[in-house]
Amino acid sequence: MRHSVRRSDLPTWAPGVIVALALAALLTGCRGEGTEDDLPHRVQVSTAPTPPIVGPVRMLVTILDEEGAAVSGAVVTVEGTMTHAGMVPVLEAAEEREDGHYLISSFEFAMGGDWILTVRAELPDGRELRRERQVRVVGDRP
Repeated sequence: MRHSVRRSDLPTWAPGVIVALALAALLTGCRGEGTEDDLPHRVQVSTAPTPPIVGPVRMLVTILDEEGAAVSGAVVTVEGTMTHAGMVPVLEAAEEREDGHYLISSFEFAMGGDWILTVRAELPDGRELRRERQVRVVGDRP
């Protein structure tokens, strides 16, 4: 015996919840690739100033292998996205300044709030490294 659900059988709040869940699933999918890789490398991200502010900041990415040795010769990029929809991502390439230390001299945070930094690095052996870090950017543009 089949029983079909009629709209009148649903609580009055159900359509709103269904729409909200569908929207949340859609927006979650907008952020990109998903989880981090499983490489044993450590990635450190620091900014100057700390905490980062709205506007340009210097960003240093340090990559260490499983033994704590600096990883030199990687191609590193950092993508910054807000934790909510509607902002254009910031994408910058980093230059290696010394072994394992990669610098972005001007990473432009467009507004204050919670940001997700996605570090991507192609290691010298061809493996792809991907890590996410959350940062809170303070201040507003004048």
